[in-house]
Amino acid sequence: MSKKKFAVALGGGAARGAFHLGALDFMEENNIQIDAYAGSSIGAIIAASHASGIKAKEQLKIFSSSELKTALKFNYFKNGLIRIERNHQILDKILPIHKLEDIPKKVYITAYDIKKRELHYFEKGDTHTLCMASSALIPLFKPISYKNMYLIDGGLFDSVPIKPFDKNVFDTLSIDLFPKSNNLEKKRKNPLKVLKKKLFTQLYENNLFTIENTSQYLASLEIRNYSMFTFKELDECFKLGYKEAKKHFLSSN
Repeated sequence: MSKKKFAVALGGGAARGAFHLGALDFMEENNIQIDAYAGSSIGAIIAASHASGIKAKEQLKIFSSSELKTALKFNYFKNGLIRIERNHQILDKILPIHKLEDIPKKVYITAYDIKKRELHYFEKGDTHTLCMASSALIPLFKPISYKNMYLIDGGLFDSVPIKPFDKNVFDTLSIDLFPKSNNLEKKRKNPLKVLKKKLFTQLYENNLFTIENTSQYLASLEIRNYSMFTFKELDECFKLGYKEAKKHFLSSN
């Protein structure tokens, strides 16, 4: 029997995505080959970028740059509070290959069509548009119009997407940025508290399938100490992801 291929499924979590980068950095250092990727929200951007050959530390540098802030614009009273300049040069830095099907390794991007109420796992199409769509967390971001679809954050409906991977073919590592605890810690005060509470409830519910069906599961309750909506803690979150990946792979050997 041939050895299974190795896939990673990267969950959504905005700035907490630095945890993904730390885990990927550990895999790079230890020559752990990834054959396929799937991602929701920030996980979609990181997955497509890494599959395109952008190393984890280089992605961290891009996400930490002041240039990223110039790509985010307040939308005021229009549809969505924030918009992303889709023609901004920083997108070419983090997503250099413009078609998903041209990326050397298989990538699935999760996004939800609010017109037909359908969840899609895109493996072909415009990389920039589909990654922005997968990250369109309403009401913060405006939904993305694409090929007669009106797409929003797929992580709201499949936070850590493992469904594209056949269990007979792939050994899948799911990296979850919203681990559930029976004794939820008190959250930091935040003007987005109500929105976050709704998101957390939805995410905890829809990731149960992933937890029960994935080959490997990587998460840390410590990540709940990191905010989704600030980029000030990226280095610390990156280090946590590296530490937890090291612990995970060493314990599985």
